[in-house]
Amino acid sequence: MKTSVAFARVTLAIIVAGGFSSCTVFDGIKARQAQRAEEKRFSELRAEALSAHSTWRESTRSWKSKTYRNDALLSQATPENVSIEIALSEQRGLLLVHGAVAMDFPVATGKRSHPTPAGSYTILEKKKDYASNLYGKIIGADGTVLDSDADTRTDVVPDGATFSAAKMPYWMRLTNTGVGLHVGYVPGRPASHGCIRLRRETAIKLFELTRLGTPVVIASKAPSLAAGETKPGT
Repeated sequence: MKTSVAFARVTLAIIVAGGFSSCTVFDGIKARQAQRAEEKRFSELRAEALSAHSTWRESTRSWKSKTYRNDALLSQATPENVSIEIALSEQRGLLLVHGAVAMDFPVATGKRSHPTPAGSYTILEKKKDYASNLYGKIIGADGTVLDSDADTRTDVVPDGATFSAAKMPYWMRLTNTGVGLHVGYVPGRPASHGCIRLRRETAIKLFELTRLGTPVVIASKAPSLAAGETKPGT
């Protein structure tokens, strides 16, 4: 009798364990299917967005001075799903949502004497009101601008004069050596001391949608666009 009871208990334990194992396997299959479906959705989203963006560039006159917005994508943007790319050769920036092009905007990166460093970064600091501790103007006692492009590391402020720091609103720091994104003059060519200058409306939008840790890639060409390029004859 005891042997029968023990056998029944072992059999029940095996059945229960098998049930749990089946549930675990089934849950794993469901999770993989959901992941594949999500990856497919994002892939299609990126392809559609890339096509719409390409059409805008091809059909928009003087597009290099304009800003592209995919409002449908922007409505889905959150600090958790956005990233930024800066294309040095084009003097353009992209805001990506789930890796899809949601904005394409003009920027001004570092001039030859102060090139913007290419690489992969994340936003380290955000300040709506910020001023440089390196660059600005030296103003004489009578209010005359003595040096409109002063550098505190090399330029001496004469007696009676003052140093007026360059304002950098909507500051988003990328490096500990002073490179970041901020509002500034965007003339359509490299013009900064290494930072990425943005038009005010663009800077406000990026500041709103990013967080500390948001990825920023700086390269000769925007990786998301370079990946979509086709070679002649293909």
